[in-house]
Amino acid sequence: MRSYLKYLACFLVISVSSCKKFIDLLPVDQANSENSFQSPADANLAVAGIYDVLHSNAYAQDMALLTELISDNARIQPSRQGGSGVSDNRELDFFQLTDQNGFIQNRWSALYKGIAAANQLLNKIEQIPFTDALLKNQYIGEARFLRAVFYFDLVRFFGGVPLSLTQITNTADAFSFKRSTEQEVYQAIISDLSEASKALPVNYPASNSGRATQGAAKALLAKVFLTNNNADLALPLLRELTKAPYTYNMMPTYAACFDTDNNAESIFEIQYTSIVPGEGNPYPNFFLTNDNTAGRDIYGASYLGVTGAGVCIPTFELFNSYEANDTRRPYTLLKYFSKQEAVDLYIVYKYRGIPTSAFNSEDNIVLLRYADVLLMLAEAINESGKAPAAEAYDALDAVRKRAGLPVVTRNFNYESFRLALLDERRWEFAFENQRWFDLKRFNKAIDILTAKGYSIKPFHLLYPVPRKEVEISQGNITQNPGY
Repeated sequence: MRSYLKYLACFLVISVSSCKKFIDLLPVDQANSENSFQSPADANLAVAGIYDVLHSNAYAQDMALLTELISDNARIQPSRQGGSGVSDNRELDFFQLTDQNGFIQNRWSALYKGIAAANQLLNKIEQIPFTDALLKNQYIGEARFLRAVFYFDLVRFFGGVPLSLTQITNTADAFSFKRSTEQEVYQAIISDLSEASKALPVNYPASNSGRATQGAAKALLAKVFLTNNNADLALPLLRELTKAPYTYNMMPTYAACFDTDNNAESIFEIQYTSIVPGEGNPYPNFFLTNDNTAGRDIYGASYLGVTGAGVCIPTFELFNSYEANDTRRPYTLLKYFSKQEAVDLYIVYKYRGIPTSAFNSEDNIVLLRYADVLLMLAEAINESGKAPAAEAYDALDAVRKRAGLPVVTRNFNYESFRLALLDERRWEFAFENQRWFDLKRFNKAIDILTAKGYSIKPFHLLYPVPRKEVEISQGNITQNPGY
């Protein structure tokens, strides 16, 4: 079933001239922006505009590069490493980052676009006459949840960033912001998610599937707490999510997690539609190699005649890291003989929806699912008690059993259990844009990547602030050390 947000995304694109999004880049100087918030229906469209930032093609591809290619999960296809048009990719692959990297600039711009859209809705909604207070609170909760998603990515990528929580209406104000501290950004994220968890419903009718829920706010808040070494605060939230009124469940097979959108394991997904070009999921094309077979050797079809770029393909080391008989490996990774390379390579096989046009499939991308809750629960218990307990082992084993693996022996200490969890998360969430963040949260990025031959330095744990942002701020925004 296509979700309400997928239909609304189509409406947003089709109904606005030149296929521009309903909410465009702010500051908003257009006179008609004041007239766009007159009814609850207008507020609903504005909320959809915030979601629309998530399901743009660039968002998905850039996130894969900034979280998977930079990690030990992915690399550039060998014959593409010296090719033209991949210099930004090489910077990520070889830790040669510069402040002019296009993918980093794209993330900064897109995330602040989403924040601006959320701020506008939160500012304007008070002028709308609502007869349904719950609906008004829901829209506020959705905007605050999404703003937290955007700031959480920003602070993990860049550290302290400019913190804007109100609508910016002129360019001069936009350029006046300085960088807030990481602590200040996290405080804003925690506030948004705490309030969103009170305002959002536990679930929606099927016609509204895909919208942010109370459970999504609590799950993301738990991850924020874990990222900030506050396991004691994450633990009760994660335990709540395993009980009523929440009804999340592990899907019976790993494949079932992705074969059906918005399923029982899903907590929050980016909703895509292939009806309109540019509103679909680009991953099935994006993750192909640069062989001139356009996917025929892989999928047995022309795959619309579009080859991949070969800039984010799985590493041999990732493939070999899986335990024997792990059912996640054959679903996630596919080995095939590359005619161009004359060797076996791997592609990401997790996203299989056939696009209706290039880079435009119907598959959703999952940001939060119940397996994540279980592994975070195990992590929080271990971090809180500085040792695993039975509940932590049970949570880990539930994920392993679904993958066809035996339960772990219950003789881990604090550190060995952390490493086991980090491995499990790698296998469970490969190419779901979590690896870089996990390596950083577990404080293992430098150790693990250095041991595997990567030239990572401590300053690489934060990306450079895009040069353009530093320059146009006239010195208000400073650069991260090392760049």
